[in-house]
This record gives sequence, C-alpha cells and structure tokens, in this order.
Amino acid sequence: MPARRFTRGWDRLAGPAGSAVVVLVLAQILLRGAVSVAQLALGAAALVVVALVLGQRLVVPWPARRPPRRPRITTTRAWTCPLPPEETLERIHTAFADLGPSVRPEEGCVEVPVGSDASFRRRGTASEFGWRALPLLATFRVAPGAGGSEVAAEVRDDLGWYPQPPDRLVEDEIDRRSAVLIERAICATGG
Repeated sequence: MPARRFTRGWDRLAGPAGSAVVVLVLAQILLRGAVSVAQLALGAAALVVVALVLGQRLVVPWPARRPPRRPRITTTRAWTCPLPPEETLERIHTAFADLGPSVRPEEGCVEVPVGSDASFRRRGTASEFGWRALPLLATFRVAPGAGGSEVAAEVRDDLGWYPQPPDRLVEDEIDRRSAVLIERAICATGG
C-alpha cells in the first residue's frame, strides 16, 4: 500500500500550517520589539540573496551534470583527407585551438567541447551570453584510409537533464552550429 494512505490528510495541512507558524512567530517577534520592521526586511533581503547565490552555485550545476533522458541531437559526417592520420589530427586540433585547453587530442580522435550547460541555464536563450554558452561536444575520429585518412565527425548537444526536450529554436541552433564545426574541420584538413 502507498504510504500516502496512512497520512490521513496531514500532508495537505503541512504547508499552510507551517506558513501560519512562521507568520505567528514573526508577528510575535515584531510585537515584542525584539527586532524592528527594517531589521526584519533587511534579514529577509539577505536571506533571498543567499538563496539566489547558493542556487546559482549549487542547484543550477546539479541538473547540468546529469545525463538527459532524451536522445541527443546529433549531426554526423564523414570525409576523406589526403593527409596521413597524424597530420590530420594535428590540423583538426590546430583548427580548434582558439577554443582553449578544453580541446583534447586523444589517440585517433580529437574532442572539442564548446559552451557550458551551467552558463546556458543561468543566462538562457534570451541573452547573447546565453546563446554563446550553448553546449556542444564535437568528436573527430581519424583512421588510416586509401591514400590518406578517413575522418568521421559527430557533433551532439551537451545539454544535461531538463524536464522537457529543447525547443525547436534550440534544436535548429544546435544543427546550425554543428554544421559550422564540421565545415571548420573539413576546411582544416583539405577534405
């Protein structure tokens, strides 16, 4: 049997009862002169600021680290490059070097993380900074091929957990930026 059955409705009273207790305690504190209205307002404002700061630092990054329950938005492409695999990897790595130390060359591939889900959540799609933080993860795998290298690119969104899939506007932007990243690698490798 569900635990809810044994509460007999007390769970529905907890919110209003708790609020009533808080109001009564605050009224008594004010009436007895323990604090002034200005001190109470200042304390409430400080509490709100602390809650906002803690929310930005603790609550927002938590769902950003969790994997989504939906399929990722992914763009893939493959091409042939006339260069040997080592040189192809180096060119791809160099092409994305402006994105900072997060570009990771590994054996046979280069991973290029772009943006930050935590910053994207904080700033949102309504600001330029929010759009710049749209998180993507590009992976370029290079294998030896006939007369050079075979390059396989996969760019996917790097959004964490959200209660709903991203809006069509966000999906379109992910597709557009994915194509730009892939074209940048193609130009760098002469493919």
